[in-house]
Amino acid sequence: MKLPFRILFLFIILFLANTSRASAQRDPTMLKAGVSFVWLSDYDSQGLMFSNKLSHYFTKNITVGMNVGLLSAFRYDDIKEIYSIQNTFLMATLEGSVDMINNESVIFRVGGGPGIRYRAEINSDAEDVGTVDGSVVHVKSTDIGFDGYLENDFNILRNGVAGGRIDYFYYTSGTPVLALGFHIGFKF
Repeated sequence: MKLPFRILFLFIILFLANTSRASAQRDPTMLKAGVSFVWLSDYDSQGLMFSNKLSHYFTKNITVGMNVGLLSAFRYDDIKEIYSIQNTFLMATLEGSVDMINNESVIFRVGGGPGIRYRAEINSDAEDVGTVDGSVVHVKSTDIGFDGYLENDFNILRNGVAGGRIDYFYYTSGTPVLALGFHIGFKF
């Protein structure tokens, strides 16, 4: 098992072992599903990312969580009449955040954390490292990096939450990702 996967596994075990720590608080854990519009800066490709986030309050204003997402993006070349870039990423991030505003109806938080992604790309730029197939390059690799984000939650109904999120993912290789999206979930 590679080191990033061991760290991820250790975090999940610690997260599950410490869930009783914040049991005195009301609704200490949140599960959210979201969709984001993404822009990949290296090749100007655009697409969508679907994500699920599980977070847990350790104090009144500090959360720790895990975000898992699937991203699909592409760029269409009008001159060649083909998709010159196609990206598919499976991404996971361990996140910590601080609530800047936390009241009965609105939560605004700033956070970030280490991340890992598996990327599979088809690229018409022959300079990239990968398997060359005709005029395209197939790239499959695992990258580590960092995620920084701003997130806003609005309490809806009794235990519901809905809001928006701005993410910036930076990795050691491959293209960075900027994501703007919304999510909905519940607290338990």
